[in-house]
Amino acid sequence: MIGELTGLEGRTVIVAGAGGGGIGTAIARVAAEAGATVASLDVDAARLALADEAVASVGGTGRSWVVDVRSPEGLHEAVTEISELGPIHGLVHVAGGFFNKWAPIVSTSTEAWDDVVRLNLQSAFLTTRTVANRLLEQGTGGSIVHIASVSGLTAMPFGAAYSASKAGMIAFMRTAALELGSAGIRVNAVAPGTVRTPRAAESGDTTEDTPEERAAVPLQRRGAPDDIAHAVWFLLSDLSTWITGQVLAVDGGSSARPSFLGGDNLPVFVHDDGLRERLFGG
Repeated sequence: MIGELTGLEGRTVIVAGAGGGGIGTAIARVAAEAGATVASLDVDAARLALADEAVASVGGTGRSWVVDVRSPEGLHEAVTEISELGPIHGLVHVAGGFFNKWAPIVSTSTEAWDDVVRLNLQSAFLTTRTVANRLLEQGTGGSIVHIASVSGLTAMPFGAAYSASKAGMIAFMRTAALELGSAGIRVNAVAPGTVRTPRAAESGDTTEDTPEERAAVPLQRRGAPDDIAHAVWFLLSDLSTWITGQVLAVDGGSSARPSFLGGDNLPVFVHDDGLRERLFGG
């Protein structure tokens, strides 16, 4: 019974932002492994080839389209062609980024702000609008999943555009869930914490967790792309048919951890050594 609920056989799932070998590629592979026909979209053909290889590696089926998800015309053309593969069941909107442009608000340029908001938030709107119209025409319902961020649930100093765009994505997702629910279309979001991806590695990320990184996450490790992909699989599957308008934080527990806690998970302003001894045995 559980296998029937988790399978995606006979369903077409669009993964917008599938390239690059990171979260989107993992989602494409996991969806293919669950039996879906995967329609992979990405703006870069070389990055997209990694998604094709991932789908093929599990014996999956699918096709790919080079599309800029900020282009309404490009999205419409791609989704029209995808619908010829069969009824669309799901959309996973992964496309987004930070551009590694750390800067205080007072020196953030208008251009940098617009670039991040267009890539993260406007693309969420455009992909949802395009696919939702197709789902409404089909009358089949479906599942839309946005990859948000824990930065959209809390503050991100020196990354205001990214944080604001991800928070906007969450608000947009909830509104879409209410508007589309009567048509059987579910809309949810997964909010990853810090995840090791090829893009992170390009910006100097190391391959091993430092003690400081482990201490910041209750489960004592940073995430992997598959951690996010498995959560998305759940939201695409029939295990989640009564879930909509929700944000699932997949972050090792970091969003539940107040910033004033020390490495021992006690507030840094607690100086009672007797308490620490009682709790930790010395």
